[in-house]
Amino acid sequence: MSSQSFAAGPATYHPLSHSNHLNPPPHSRRRRRDHDDPYHSYPVPHAHPYAATAAAAAGGGGGPYHIPRNPFALSHLQERIFPPPPDHRQAAGPPPPKRVRRAPDPRWDPPPPAAPAPAARPLEDGDAGALLSRDEIERRSPSRRDGIDSALEARLRASYCAYLRCLGIRLGLPQTTIATAVVYCHRFFFHRSHASHDRFLVATAALFLAAKSEETACLLNTVLRASCEVSQNQEFNLLPYMLRGQDWFEQYRESVIQAEQMILTTLDFELEVAHPYAPLSSALSKLGLLHTVLYNVAWNLINEGLRSSLWLQFKPHHIAAGAAFLAAKFLRYDITFHPNFWHEFKSAPYIVQDVVQQLKELL
Repeated sequence: MSSQSFAAGPATYHPLSHSNHLNPPPHSRRRRRDHDDPYHSYPVPHAHPYAATAAAAAGGGGGPYHIPRNPFALSHLQERIFPPPPDHRQAAGPPPPKRVRRAPDPRWDPPPPAAPAPAARPLEDGDAGALLSRDEIERRSPSRRDGIDSALEARLRASYCAYLRCLGIRLGLPQTTIATAVVYCHRFFFHRSHASHDRFLVATAALFLAAKSEETACLLNTVLRASCEVSQNQEFNLLPYMLRGQDWFEQYRESVIQAEQMILTTLDFELEVAHPYAPLSSALSKLGLLHTVLYNVAWNLINEGLRSSLWLQFKPHHIAAGAAFLAAKFLRYDITFHPNFWHEFKSAPYIVQDVVQQLKELL
């Protein structure tokens, strides 16, 4: 056996090696390219501008020639002279969300105009949500021009409040309906003078209107008959309609209807009234004081507060907080011992002190 030397050299590939001869490679599959036609069932060879020239030089002019996919493709010289425009089309894939499809460019896109802030609506006199101070209510009262001072106006206010309470109890109306009628009268006489309008006639029309707005409606004739019965009392015997003849009831009825229309126009049809009864019940229930004497005392203090202008000065939960605080003082109980007292009533100490001071003046 002759000795042979094997020098190391670069590895070469033999297409007819033993392994390849025994196991011929399967049909070669070329990776799909981006320029392939997606509708062809078989891959199309890449068309090159030198394909025909190279085939002719090699002597294979009779070989298969593949037509380019785009017959209008430019040559390599034309592409240098006329470069194709840049393709701004987005890459294949799901469309981006709407907010990023067109991002504003600060260099070219001007900033969007800022939306004008809504102007604050001035508080009108007839606005149900307009809260006024006590000094402003006293100063702007139209009764001052007719020679009615604050003390006399307070007595007139207390008289129609007592009349409405008696009339509401006789009709079997709930306390919220009576309180709504009282607030309607307070708002009405904030714009109208006591010297020009009969307060008991206005109060009768206000109760009839409040009964409808609070969904406890009563018949007008029922309200009129009850008002006549209440007016037999010496304190309220100020209705002159019984002395006008046999048709006094019809005249009285027409007068109440006209007074109701006057109330609606004076209040600008703002009939919504929020009372402190619900905030009082909710807050004391969360504090665990709902079924106590304190709740009853605070409820009665709220009813006494109807004789004042508190509903024109404070929000309902402020009045409820002041009534609960004063009721606790009467019972010698420190309600502020509860850490959540101010949070549940949503009030500040200085507001509660103002409400308490005005409630004390009524007692």
